[in-house]
Amino acid sequence: MLRKARRKELARIDHVLEKHSLRKTPLRRSILLAFVEAKSALNQARLIEIISKDMDAVDRVSIYRNLAHLKAAGVLHEVDSNNYVFCSHECEDHAHLLLFCQRCHKHQEIKDHERIDGFLSALGGFRFFGKKQPVFLRGVCSGCAQ
Repeated sequence: MLRKARRKELARIDHVLEKHSLRKTPLRRSILLAFVEAKSALNQARLIEIISKDMDAVDRVSIYRNLAHLKAAGVLHEVDSNNYVFCSHECEDHAHLLLFCQRCHKHQEIKDHERIDGFLSALGGFRFFGKKQPVFLRGVCSGCAQ
């Protein structure tokens, strides 16, 4: 069952890379798989730890370069200094909202366009971001607040 789930995630990752016209290299696939499986923000050091379990030689510069490419393409978002999350939002016609817990580093993307549009309307003239870039709300999730 685990292998089937991993194949499904790799197919999803390949689709995302194709959609953004990015090459499907083994390192890029491993980077994105690490983010998908982590379900929380990862920094470069933790990412190298994870990838080193599956790959023999992991070059920090290559990791950093790939993170920069994936961030520029909108596949990853930097939620804190050097902490990245995988963008699961596939709709490019709307802005998206990303909630980020500053304690546990879990994140959630809001995909309800009506809610997002209502939130953006409340901002009035402050629409200074692009549609591909998320609006970040940082705080503490209900699990950490207890």
